[in-house]
Amino acid sequence: MKKAVKISIICLCVFITVIALAIGFFFLLIEPSINLFNAPTLDLDKLTSYSRTLTVLDINGDPIDDAFYGGDRLYVKIEDLSENTVNAFIAIEDKRFYKHSGIDYRRVASTLLSNIKAGSFKEGASTITQQLIKNTHLSNEKTIRRKINEMRLARHLERIYSKKQILECYFNVLYFGSGIRGLGTASRVMFGIPASELTLAQSAALASIINNPAKYSPYSNIENLTKRKELVLKQMLNQGLISASEYSDAVNEDIVFDNDKQNQFVYGLIKNACAELKCTEKSLFNNNLTIATDYDKNSVSCARSAIKNCEIDGNVRILILNNATGGIICDETNISGYLNPRRSPASTIKPILSYAAALESGMNPLSQILDEPTSFGDYSPNNYKNVYRGYQSIKDCLISSSNIAAVKLLQYVGVDYAKSIAQSCGLSFGKSDNSLPIALGGMENGVTLIELANAYRTLANGGIYSDVHYVNKISEQNKTVHRADINTRRAISDDTAYLLTDMLIECAHSGTAKKLKYSGIIAAKTGTNGNDNGNYDCYCIAYTPTRTVAVWFGAKDKPLDNSVTGASCCKIIKELCDNGIIETDETFVMPDSVAYYEIDATELSDSHEVYLADPILPKRYRRRALLSKRHLPIRKNIDIIDFYDRIAWENSESQYNGFDVFDSTFD
Repeated sequence: MKKAVKISIICLCVFITVIALAIGFFFLLIEPSINLFNAPTLDLDKLTSYSRTLTVLDINGDPIDDAFYGGDRLYVKIEDLSENTVNAFIAIEDKRFYKHSGIDYRRVASTLLSNIKAGSFKEGASTITQQLIKNTHLSNEKTIRRKINEMRLARHLERIYSKKQILECYFNVLYFGSGIRGLGTASRVMFGIPASELTLAQSAALASIINNPAKYSPYSNIENLTKRKELVLKQMLNQGLISASEYSDAVNEDIVFDNDKQNQFVYGLIKNACAELKCTEKSLFNNNLTIATDYDKNSVSCARSAIKNCEIDGNVRILILNNATGGIICDETNISGYLNPRRSPASTIKPILSYAAALESGMNPLSQILDEPTSFGDYSPNNYKNVYRGYQSIKDCLISSSNIAAVKLLQYVGVDYAKSIAQSCGLSFGKSDNSLPIALGGMENGVTLIELANAYRTLANGGIYSDVHYVNKISEQNKTVHRADINTRRAISDDTAYLLTDMLIECAHSGTAKKLKYSGIIAAKTGTNGNDNGNYDCYCIAYTPTRTVAVWFGAKDKPLDNSVTGASCCKIIKELCDNGIIETDETFVMPDSVAYYEIDATELSDSHEVYLADPILPKRYRRRALLSKRHLPIRKNIDIIDFYDRIAWENSESQYNGFDVFDSTFD
């Protein structure tokens, strides 16, 4: 028995010694004056660098004021904040803030036990001081080394900064999601007021968001945010920071967030800037950068108004591109968060996939297609409302958006060839996109609206593809650190691009996009993806020589009503045109590779073949058509043609023996 007691005492002593050594080593590691492993050192400049944030310039060189602010205009001072605002953050994030010296050891011990029981790092124990250090000096990785460095620097900071100074720095580096950095910016963006005017309920809401900006987003997860806001207020009540009546009033206060300030463009800008600089969002904000863009405030304002007016029970997105530069002028949605999903392009893919390939392979706008119910093996597509029009030119097929014609053209040119044309225009395909349904948008992954809009921009630019971008130039202290890399290439020939544009202008005048009929010179195509239960995607993509605009309606929680179609999207584009955002008085420049010719109208109607008109054919049997010089149809009567062609060249007059010898369009 005595031996067992003795062994127990020895084991206990060893255990206590090990624990003591571990604790001693722990405190040695977090002692600011000792640096055993070349750990990061405290940099006081980093504590205030976020107050400068990003400066984003619009197309006129003026700062965008939707989410980013240059200088220190929205830097908040601790003395300007109400006691309730300060206490809301302390109550939920660090209730013993005024009692510890950078580390809350009681909370560390409690959290350690909870994590041991859970078998994972389920809870954290960071104080406000530690959070400040992590946000300004360290990464977000969950490692013991990072945690030790965080504690060490937090203790160091507490020795040289007062609690008020720490809080002031903390409030100005907090991240609220959506590119919103700092309490001052968050208050202005989300509520349209300075931080000094925040109510108790608003303060509790903002204190809730920082725990997880995505999970507690006021725009996409309002239920989560409401629950956490009540938790913050409950903590304040339990800690004696507010009274029961204040708690009750704040819980019942109806908080309204400013949706207009949630800028889709800003999300895209952040993502692209980080990708192009190969940096994190944290370091992007840390470098006090100035970003030049093509963002146009007037276009954005009109787009926001159009979204409000359309009253669609689903997702809405409006994208406007600068054709010359590839810059994104406007990117607006009706939701928070960056909305750029891959979706079925529906009929909007037809011009890029089927028709561009057909024209490139030698067909012309008058080439005939038999529009009738057709099965392609096991695949049997139908036209909209099962309407079939018999023999039609491919121009008329595109105008009426014949599904049968699009599939027949794809089958004629070959899927691989058509995909290569579409890929040159910037569209991407999945591994299984190797069959005829892709002609109607039946794709494995779909395309993004940016890709789709840029493919149409390629048509507007005469077949020249170049990348689109949010960022034109990024500068740091008047020194350019990045400029948009414009990847330019010829995707399709200029004759194909112009012929398609001519066809799509008619589509906007008398086809599926005819709601744009009185909007001026504009080319457009609609698309609708759905079934009898409702529609899932509706589009209208339109362009002028200077601008390309894409409008998309998408199902959210349930399909859109069948009454909402691609034609509905035209209304938004018409509104943009009517307000002068999309200028429609400029004509497209005709390239030398196309010209107007006369074709044999009788052969076209009787045999459904396209022939150039014979010189002796009377005018009443001719039809004027815009054709590519590369792919001119032949004339039917070769012997007669040889004779009259020689006469036409030798005779300067356009008449011979009373017959018209092909007029000035002769080539």
